[in-house]
Amino acid sequence: MDLDQVEETLVPQAPTNGQPDDEFTALVQDYMAHAPPAPPVQEDAAMVDLGQDSLDATTNTTDAEWHQTTQSYMVVEYDIESLGASDGATASPTRPSILSSTQDTFNSTVGQARLRIGVKDDGKMTNAHENNFFKSLKWSPDGSCLLSASNDNYLRIFALPSVPENGSVETSSESLLLEAGVVVREGEVIYDMCWYPAMTTQDPASCCFLSSSRDHPVHLWDAYTGEIRCSYTVVDHCEVNKAPTSLCFNLDGSKIYCGLNNMIEIFDTTRPGRDSTKRPTTPTRKSKKGQKGVISCLTFSPDGSGLYAAGSYQRSIGLYDSKTDRLELLLKDRDQYGRKKKYKSTSSPTPLGGITQLQFSPDGQYLYSASRQDPWIRCWDVRNTAEVLFWLERPGVTTNQRIAFDISPDGRYLTTGDAFGGVSFFDLSDPERERQAKSGEEEDDHGGEVASRVRYSFSAHEDIVSAAAFNPVYPILATSSGQRKYRLQNTSLSDTDSDSDYESESENSTRGGKRDQAANDVAKEEEQIDNSLRMWSLPGQQVWYVDGQRWVLPTEHDIEPTSTIMAEESSISVTPGELIVQASHIGGPTSCDGTDPPL
Repeated sequence: MDLDQVEETLVPQAPTNGQPDDEFTALVQDYMAHAPPAPPVQEDAAMVDLGQDSLDATTNTTDAEWHQTTQSYMVVEYDIESLGASDGATASPTRPSILSSTQDTFNSTVGQARLRIGVKDDGKMTNAHENNFFKSLKWSPDGSCLLSASNDNYLRIFALPSVPENGSVETSSESLLLEAGVVVREGEVIYDMCWYPAMTTQDPASCCFLSSSRDHPVHLWDAYTGEIRCSYTVVDHCEVNKAPTSLCFNLDGSKIYCGLNNMIEIFDTTRPGRDSTKRPTTPTRKSKKGQKGVISCLTFSPDGSGLYAAGSYQRSIGLYDSKTDRLELLLKDRDQYGRKKKYKSTSSPTPLGGITQLQFSPDGQYLYSASRQDPWIRCWDVRNTAEVLFWLERPGVTTNQRIAFDISPDGRYLTTGDAFGGVSFFDLSDPERERQAKSGEEEDDHGGEVASRVRYSFSAHEDIVSAAAFNPVYPILATSSGQRKYRLQNTSLSDTDSDSDYESESENSTRGGKRDQAANDVAKEEEQIDNSLRMWSLPGQQVWYVDGQRWVLPTEHDIEPTSTIMAEESSISVTPGELIVQASHIGGPTSCDGTDPPL
């Protein structure tokens, strides 16, 4: 049967007797057996041959457009509501179970960590006595491996762990030790990193990621070999290398966007080197128009509209149109900038700080932001009003350190860490409810409601949780912990007194002396150190959508010879091979180290 005809005719109808008819079953089985084609964005995989001067033009088809044309895709749905619940009076509550951890491997100083991997101190290390904590982590788009950045200026890739057949694991087991399969050394402090959006382990050519470090070009790394494929160089008017503070690909991976001071620089992915397009965010340095300051974070809307958001350390968020190169809207905080009508703004529980992270909801209608020295995550309505709909509180987060949050692939939950080692899950459903008058609820002192959307919290680490991220394919959560710690012999300097590494020299010059003194002074060992990365198993399931019909895939690690995929009112039997085929278009079953992750 022609697959083109299947896409047009495969419209599952709920049978009247509760059982699928023969024609329906035949259509679905034929469709699954032939595996839907990979999204067109994978045509960009030729970009890895960046040694050539020019390559074929890349496609601009987005994931959203691909979903509309093929009418089939898979997503993982997390069931956070079931956490903390029990089946009976004697049953223990359901909790996240740890799959793997780095344990105490990184509980050391930067200098000790480098000696462990055979790197000797060359006398130029300014942070050898600092704590070697994890700064950030990001899942690969196919969910097969995890990329992390730590204070020793190394990028590490961790593959998904192997899970016992019975699904039960013990934290004391040696098999749970999480070890990096690929280790990459950057020259200086790592500012940002991001995966190629069409990355899939089924196509090794697409397995690559970008990184930015101080005074170095942007590097494109091979995720298998750890070697540099090419570099993109940003230079100022004095021909001096300038490292971007933030990085991101556009949706199809054809462009690289770099955030700088009062500037966004855009590279063609297929043309490495110095050839770029400069897009100033403000007309002049002294101008009060536009978006001023260091562009600290960038993110594209997943709806394919070409809209992207840029956050600044000077406490503003700019919404840009990549098609017209225009600043469409500037979001600022009313408490800081006053009630000026020309700004779309809103009052908040605390003043908006320097923006450290931005992320769109999967439908592109809402934008979530986090800022430093500010415990609140804000949800902005970017459709019409551009106002903050609600705030989510992270306990104790008043530090300059970036504490990353993440949104689940289905858009239902947001997860984030806090300053006390905890991880919380927030319910993002019905974002409009805070704007509607509710009986029995009172407004806060700032003219709007600060809703309690927490659905579950648990203790994940013994130190501040620097990042928490949902796996895009499997019901797994990754968390990392640690913070900069040192004790001076004559003075005391905590993490909250020192600015972030991501801040520009112009913004931290007044505090540079304290940080330099701290980095070169002999530090005493801290009593409580937890620099670890952990992977947690969460309740959830993989769901396959075929022409509007929702099919639930089994999530057991060992699939029986014949498994059942359940629809709303029907079911069919498929083989394990067919289940692997279904997942192949978003990454496949092979991880970065060649092992098979759990289904």
